[in-house]
Amino acid sequence: MKTAAIIPAYNEEKSLGEVLNVVVNHPLIDEVIVVDDGSVDSTSLVAKKYNASRVIILNENVGKGKALDIGVKNTEADIILFLDADLIGFKTIHVTNLIKPVIDDECEMTVGAIDRSKLSPALNRKLNRIESPFSGMRAIKRGVWDIVPDEYKNKFYIETAITYLAKKKKIKVKPLVLVGVTHIIKEKKMGFWPGHWARWKMHLNIVWASLLLRTKRAKKYGLSN
Repeated sequence: MKTAAIIPAYNEEKSLGEVLNVVVNHPLIDEVIVVDDGSVDSTSLVAKKYNASRVIILNENVGKGKALDIGVKNTEADIILFLDADLIGFKTIHVTNLIKPVIDDECEMTVGAIDRSKLSPALNRKLNRIESPFSGMRAIKRGVWDIVPDEYKNKFYIETAITYLAKKKKIKVKPLVLVGVTHIIKEKKMGFWPGHWARWKMHLNIVWASLLLRTKRAKKYGLSN
């Protein structure tokens, strides 16, 4: 059973190396694919430096969903691990915790939430419930990806679609918290206003995808309520 890690990256030269250093050397990962989503920095060079199995360089920024789909289409792996490129504190144990339950048929998908333990326990639990459905850290069986309609493999629709499908199709999912893992917020990477606008666009994508999945348009995919 072949496994592949797919990491979409847009201008992530500062953080990508730390993620790759963990994944490339992990015994449960057979292949690491970085999809450079139109970066204008040295993201692709960092990916090559850290020995990613394959670096796919896109000429323009196509968005997360399409970048992930391109990555999946370039591997024959049975199990796919999706990871964000801006993780901080990501370690070998986190890869193991994400992918081993899927390899062992304990579930068809794992979803990892970032660690907010510095907050109050109640707020931490609440945020994990809110954020987990949209997490970019998850391991899935390829068949789960294959049932997602192509129109949702786009922008930030993808995590919403996978989560919704998993519930509707009764796919077994194991949520978990990646202890000690955080990420670089958009405002810090891009500057306050550009980052703030990027965050709002992401939230709008999530809301729009949720609405589409719950309308009559979704009946043709067998996703209606």
